[in-house]
Amino acid sequence: MTTSFGTGPHTVRLALTGDLDHDTCGELLRRVRTALDGAREATDLHLDCRELELVDSMGLSTLLEIHRSAGRDGIVFHLEGVGPALRRLLELTGTYEYLMSPQWSGPPAESSQGRT
Repeated sequence: MTTSFGTGPHTVRLALTGDLDHDTCGELLRRVRTALDGAREATDLHLDCRELELVDSMGLSTLLEIHRSAGRDGIVFHLEGVGPALRRLLELTGTYEYLMSPQWSGPPAESSQGRT
């Protein structure tokens, strides 16, 4: 799995190629963190999956982890270029709508209580 990325003032884009599996998930997590650390003002994270070939259960778990982490950090997650094989995996696991609907729920309720 390889990535290429670009950033704008508030957007980080990563294009994924090859396989997203047990052997490559750690590298993707590192690259996402590095890209977001370099773009402290980022509000949107776009993962372009057009060139992904294989995504196994560990790859799916990694996408879910990135989605959750982005949401906690106030960053909207966008999964783009989902091909038929990845779409089928997402639909079979019931994660298609969750990962494909860009939304940000805001910080957890307890973190916003008591602030003025």
